[in-house]
Amino acid sequence: MTNWDALATAAAASRRLNRCLAETRLRDEETNEIATALDKLADKFVAGSQRDKLDDMLTRPHLAAIYNGKHTPLDLNPGDEIEFDPFSIAGGIFHPSSIGLKFFKESNESVLAVTSVHPMFAGPPERVHGGIQALIVDEVMGALNRMRGRQAFTAYLNVNYRGPAPLNVDLSFRAWVDKIEGRKVFLKATGQESNKTFMDADGLFIAREDQNPDAN
Repeated sequence: MTNWDALATAAAASRRLNRCLAETRLRDEETNEIATALDKLADKFVAGSQRDKLDDMLTRPHLAAIYNGKHTPLDLNPGDEIEFDPFSIAGGIFHPSSIGLKFFKESNESVLAVTSVHPMFAGPPERVHGGIQALIVDEVMGALNRMRGRQAFTAYLNVNYRGPAPLNVDLSFRAWVDKIEGRKVFLKATGQESNKTFMDADGLFIAREDQNPDAN
């Protein structure tokens, strides 16, 4: 890729169409028109060379630094937005099916994320799919690790569902550091709507050996 703006524009257009197919009542001829147009586009471009996500990530300077093993905490003030993974399905502007999550620094030890989940990510009617909630909270915890300058991988994630997470309303997810033991980073998180907690979670992440949290 030489123009990420073009990819962001194409991904945004794809998301609009995905949402249209997921919730708009279309006539059969309209659905067939969409299918025909998409098949033609796919036939035209599917034979192109495949991109590699790591190569893509390395084009972003702050991500390249952390992938190269550097301890690089983000220089942000509370309330500043965090670019975590622009290629992710959770909040990536370059992903054609992105949920639309946005991440913000809350403190040096916590991150806040917000989104309104579209019905295309529903489980039961009018509720966010439980797997989508788990994906989101894993991503929020990942953004916290990234903000703190670490690359760490999920060892386990326990999610407790306390109630329904509604669609098409503002939801907030908060993750914070519970404790650190060597390379083990223990995190906790909650999901809320209007101060009502619909899920909470705890996770263990393992930092890279060259990014031992106790080393700095």
